[in-house]
Amino acid sequence: MLQDLKLRLGGLASIAIGVAVAWFFLWLPLQEAQSGAQEVSYQLKAFILVPLCIIFGVGFLVAGERLQYRNAQHSNLTVVGWVLFILGMALGAAGYFWFQQQFSALGYV
Repeated sequence: MLQDLKLRLGGLASIAIGVAVAWFFLWLPLQEAQSGAQEVSYQLKAFILVPLCIIFGVGFLVAGERLQYRNAQHSNLTVVGWVLFILGMALGAAGYFWFQQQFSALGYV
């Protein structure tokens, strides 16, 4: 029971980390671009980190100990783990292309 609570709290922490990284490294640069800043920089790593933190965080928050995302004996992902990983990567790619479209619409190359 205590392990389940730890995993659920870890899921909540993971979501918080994902939101914080998205805010500082994606949302704020987009706001700078929309306000007409001469030069704007953002972190590409955030497009990987944010969706994975949020997807796995939600999984742990909802399922806790029941989320069997990895096989500890073989140190690899289970089918559930791969589905979550692929979903996270797809969301990251979609976010990246949306972000690029927003910057292009604002006149940034």
